[in-house]
Amino acid sequence: MNPTLREPELMEIMPYDSRPLRVGDVAFFLPPKAYQPIVHRIIRVTPAGISTLGDNNTQEDIFLLQPKDIKGQVVAVWRGQKRREIAGGLQGRWRSRRLHWRRILVNGVSHLLRPLYYALSSCGLIARLLPAPFRPRVVVFQTQGRDQFRLLLGQHIIGRYDDQKRQWHIRRPFRLLVDERALQMQQDEYRTGLFCLIGDSEP
Repeated sequence: MNPTLREPELMEIMPYDSRPLRVGDVAFFLPPKAYQPIVHRIIRVTPAGISTLGDNNTQEDIFLLQPKDIKGQVVAVWRGQKRREIAGGLQGRWRSRRLHWRRILVNGVSHLLRPLYYALSSCGLIARLLPAPFRPRVVVFQTQGRDQFRLLLGQHIIGRYDDQKRQWHIRRPFRLLVDERALQMQQDEYRTGLFCLIGDSEP
């Protein structure tokens, strides 16, 4: 459901009770024959069932829901003390359409610009030209006794290190601002105890 819902936000869910299910609502539901709940937007309500689609997906879900499967509507999300409302109904439908067309546009443009983007990011030129206060920084959080490397720009997480694949996952277009060789050096220095950037809890 990115960008409508973003990790690690907490969802505020309101039961439907007697309220009608509306196309455009972001619903919290348990699909048939599944054990994990899902949060997707309602795109169609028919006598046969309810169709859903994630805002970041291109194809609607393969199952049809019944009203009993839907546990509630996501009406807002919380990040710390900040509450952000989640549009439903007609407003939610318009938001979903905007996200759909934006995704098509971004995918088309990014396909054309991808070679240039990766060439610039791999050489690290832009990252080296940035003044130090504007450069992303590596922060280490300790979770269940394990080091979790995150890349922060201001207060926003723009990248995560995958220990299993041993590589950084950095959101576009922020890879342009990062010198990956410097990132690796910072990780190595941290592991050898030459520097330490520890966060108490992940933002």
